[in-house]
Amino acid sequence: MMQAEVTPAAVALVGLLAALFLHDFVTLQRNRRLLLVQLVVFAGGAWLIVYPEVARRLAHFVGIGRGVDFVLYPLVIWLVRESLLSRRRRHEEQERVTELVRALATNGAHEVAPVGPVAHDATPSDHSSRRASPHSATSAASCTE
Repeated sequence: MMQAEVTPAAVALVGLLAALFLHDFVTLQRNRRLLLVQLVVFAGGAWLIVYPEVARRLAHFVGIGRGVDFVLYPLVIWLVRESLLSRRRRHEEQERVTELVRALATNGAHEVAPVGPVAHDATPSDHSSRRASPHSATSAASCTE
């Protein structure tokens, strides 16, 4: 019969797993399948934390020296995979946003462009029809002084 190794580190790690699950349970209530998978993985992790002999025996069975290595090897592989998938998803999202902005810009250009011919009634001597820019007012004021 295996003996549980309840150390302060084991208590802290299992507490962390419980807190993470509780946080995800509150924030991810709509995704029940993900929560179920997470519960199974966290329960397995808690089991290996409290009963490290299980990890040691499994490691020796598959030819790995230490139980912690048995846990770390697949974890590192999984983290590298997640990193690569995340990078690919981010790149795809950037491409989608670029296409969306292009589509919005071309639609906006069609809406803003004048439909008919532009009338040029104002002559260069007709100053009343031109809009004054904020800079022209200050230029004119500085010239009169």
